[in-house]
Amino acid sequence: MIETARLLLRPWRTDDTADADALFRYASDPEIGLLCGWPPHTSVEGSLNDIGNILAVENNWAITIRDNGVEPVGSIALKTVSHYIIDPVEADAGLRKRYGKYLGGNALELGYWIGRPFWGNGYMPEALNAVLGYAFDALHKDAVWGGHYAENSQSGRVMDKCGMKPVFESKHDYFNLIDAYHDGVYRIVMADEWKS
Repeated sequence: MIETARLLLRPWRTDDTADADALFRYASDPEIGLLCGWPPHTSVEGSLNDIGNILAVENNWAITIRDNGVEPVGSIALKTVSHYIIDPVEADAGLRKRYGKYLGGNALELGYWIGRPFWGNGYMPEALNAVLGYAFDALHKDAVWGGHYAENSQSGRVMDKCGMKPVFESKHDYFNLIDAYHDGVYRIVMADEWKS
C-alpha cells in the first residue's frame, strides 16, 4: 500500500464484489476507457474478471480517497516499458543515444485513470507523485515513462505537473483493444530529475 495525504493506493481485491461494483461504475464511462486504450466496461461480472486477470498484479493499485472509505475510484500501475516507446526510440538514432538505456529492466512505464466525478481535484498528480516515489525510492528504477493520446491534454498536464517531459510524438498508433488509431505523446522522468 502507498499512502498520501488524501489517498490510499491499495491492491485490487479479486474476491470483493464491492471493488467490482465500483470499478464498473467508473470504468463503464466511455470517457475513461477510450482515452486509455481499453473499451468501456459492460457488466459488473466483466469488471470482476478484469480485476482477477488484469488489475490484481504487482505494482497495480486501486486508487481510494480516504474520505470516501475503501471504494476504488481509479487505478494506477507500473509495468514493463511497451513497444509504443521501445520501437520509436530504437528506430531513431538521436532518441536511442539519449534514451536507449531506459528501455530495459531499469525503467518502467506507468498507466492510470480516475473516475470522472474525481477529475479536477488534484488526485491524479498526488497518486502519480507517490507512485514515482515508489518507483525511484523502493524499486530503485532509473526512469519512468508515460504516454497519452495527443488529444488527452488532461493526462499530459498530470504528467507535466509530476516532472515528466515530452520526449517524442507518434502518429497513428494502433490500439487493438479499441480498434482505433491515435497520435501519442510519450514522456519520461529520470530518478535524479524527479528527486531534485
